Amino acid sequence: MMTCRECAELLLEYLSGELEAELSERIKLHLEFCPPCVTYVETYQTTIRITRQLPAELPPEVEERLRAVLKEHLQ
Repeated sequence: MMTCRECAELLLEYLSGELEAELSERIKLHLEFCPPCVTYVETYQTTIRITRQLPAELPPEVEERLRAVLKEHLQ
């Protein structure tokens, strides 16, 4: 039986149809018996759908704030 961690690690490939059939079937089986992972998959799919609706470019003020935060955390 597949673990929740294994399911999460393979999720992107699973949703994009890039997994081999055996792994896809193992994920489907896991999801039949794991409500928390079903919720995780649904949230993941919603996140993908919402982020695809975002503009391609960041507003300059958001980019500046993001760079500042990254710089602070990478030091």
